[in-house]
Amino acid sequence: MTAIDIPSPASTVPDPAAGPLRRALEPIAIGTMSLRHRLFVPTHGGGAGSLTGDDSRFEDLCNYWLARVDDGFQWIGGPPGFVQHVSIPGFEATGVGALGKEAGIFHHPRYLERMTDFADRVHSRGGFLGTQLVQQGGMPTAPSSTFSGYLDHRGVHVLNGQEIAWVVNEYIESALTAARAGVDSIELHANHDDLLEWFLSPLTNHRTDAYGGSFDNRLRFVREVVEGIRARVGRPITVGLRLAMDQYMDGGYGLDECIRVMKAFEADGTVDYFNLDVGGNWGPVSYLQHGAYPEAAWSKMCGEAKAETALPVLYVGRVVHASTAEGVIARGEADMVGMVRALIADTRWLTTTLAGHASDVRPCISLNDCIHRYTLEGLAFGCGINPHAGRESKPPVATTTAPVSLLVVGGGPAGLELAASAAERGHKVTLWEASDHLGGRFAVAAQARCNAPYQDWIDWQSNRLQRLGVATFLTRRAQVQALLDADADVIAFATGARARRPGIPGEYHPHVVGGDAAVLGTAAIGHRVMIVVEDDGPAPLTVADHLAGLGHRVTLAYRTPGPATLVGKYSVGAMYARLDADGVEFMTMARAIEITPDAIRFANAYSGRQFDVNGFDSVVLMTGGIGNDTLYRALLGLHPRVHLLGDAYAPRRVTYATKQAFELAQLL
Repeated sequence: MTAIDIPSPASTVPDPAAGPLRRALEPIAIGTMSLRHRLFVPTHGGGAGSLTGDDSRFEDLCNYWLARVDDGFQWIGGPPGFVQHVSIPGFEATGVGALGKEAGIFHHPRYLERMTDFADRVHSRGGFLGTQLVQQGGMPTAPSSTFSGYLDHRGVHVLNGQEIAWVVNEYIESALTAARAGVDSIELHANHDDLLEWFLSPLTNHRTDAYGGSFDNRLRFVREVVEGIRARVGRPITVGLRLAMDQYMDGGYGLDECIRVMKAFEADGTVDYFNLDVGGNWGPVSYLQHGAYPEAAWSKMCGEAKAETALPVLYVGRVVHASTAEGVIARGEADMVGMVRALIADTRWLTTTLAGHASDVRPCISLNDCIHRYTLEGLAFGCGINPHAGRESKPPVATTTAPVSLLVVGGGPAGLELAASAAERGHKVTLWEASDHLGGRFAVAAQARCNAPYQDWIDWQSNRLQRLGVATFLTRRAQVQALLDADADVIAFATGARARRPGIPGEYHPHVVGGDAAVLGTAAIGHRVMIVVEDDGPAPLTVADHLAGLGHRVTLAYRTPGPATLVGKYSVGAMYARLDADGVEFMTMARAIEITPDAIRFANAYSGRQFDVNGFDSVVLMTGGIGNDTLYRALLGLHPRVHLLGDAYAPRRVTYATKQAFELAQLL
């Protein structure tokens, strides 16, 4: 595999008001479904609720998806349906969709009842409900013993002929159960490390029997599943195939092979559409592209595939603005466009757009915390910029009957969200920001070349405050007496965090600077830069990427055994690829213990062995933050109602800050 050509960030962010939806609003028929327009919501996991949980969790799931239907999206993919694995008793499978609580969901005693109820609700609103058959994670079974990825080295059990027949039947029976529940479409998940993809791909299928070797043999497993579903489902139903256009893996398949697969199934006459994206669950090309990518980065590739088939082709992959969706369809690159994260950011995306107010849509900035929160940390589903996401069962709190005057100190993510959410409830809100701009350190991060979408959200929040009549004062530095003289009923401190100095001898030398200064260009940075890291989040990678893009030679020194341990797999691969392309180097298990004008002394974090590294012109400290809570502590006892939130309480990712702000606004 040659170096991957990662699309560069767009030079300009698409104008959200650059023309209405036109071609995207044309009707289209997909199999048995007659759709009013060409926008849909793909199947995805991680949203609110559970199909098999208690009644409240089921209601959460229904309301999450029905919010999309109520917004005008007629076809929703629904939650993934994990097909049962075959394995011996006592074997503990691992990976997404393995033998966990959602595996074999079609056998769950409440599946048929719950899915029927769900489908009835969707149909009563004029919608169509799909399901996606998934056997993902790759554990414990596979067509061959080849590892599917460079970073996952767990062994697998190679399926024999009898087991293959069992799995094929399991897919068919799962589809039958879903059809009995009333779903309108069944999609086979043949990408993202799914068992179906493993049979299709020459990377993972080295079999010498009827299920491997030749192209047709590699298609046999998927064909048997599709043909079995068509033969056994006793009513017309739409069947689709989700494929990666390019696996971006040595030995895997690319666009040409994907097109061969599409043509084969079109010739069979067994599928109604193809749903296309790229990459997988990890690696430089994740199917959940973050903001370092332009919108719809692989739609041109999708257009090449579409030109080779008469069946409808669907494109999914970081579509945020209406103008982007319209462009993909107008250029003939896809027949339909799917969106997930954009609708998590704003569940009124389509309604607002069709009302002629596309610029009022809260823009998804592709943080990917919506998926990383629960896959990485086991936290509840959430969104960094929309704290109401996942709370569709809980209507927004009504306008207050007892309005108060609220003074918000600090205009970063927490302060902006608190001010706006409180104003929406009817409180009288004033915001003081010490600097000459809103956004706090988020605005600093937005200056980095891979974070351009961040400014979209800051601008959106600023416009939101204006619409709500929040009195916003810039360059207003708060002092104790001024706060008391403001005569506010409630004072909330969202004063952010200051850079933490780790106490390394020599950290105040002139050639040692902080990350903000490095990004903003307010400090002189030499050609060779060492970034000392005590922060496992995305910020060190962002600073390294920014400096490397300016031509600096950059090395990151992490204390941990591996870098960026709190950056999830759906985002980190692209950053690693960008950094490597720019010559950025990594050191791990390296604890900086002294900085001199000529060298940096490190100690191995585990053994304590000391060593010097020299030849660096500048040192950048990325060592976390300390909450700015001085004013809050000073007012305790002097004012009856004071609050602390966001990084001022404890420095964390933006999702923590906006969630705290939203919750506080509901309590006022």
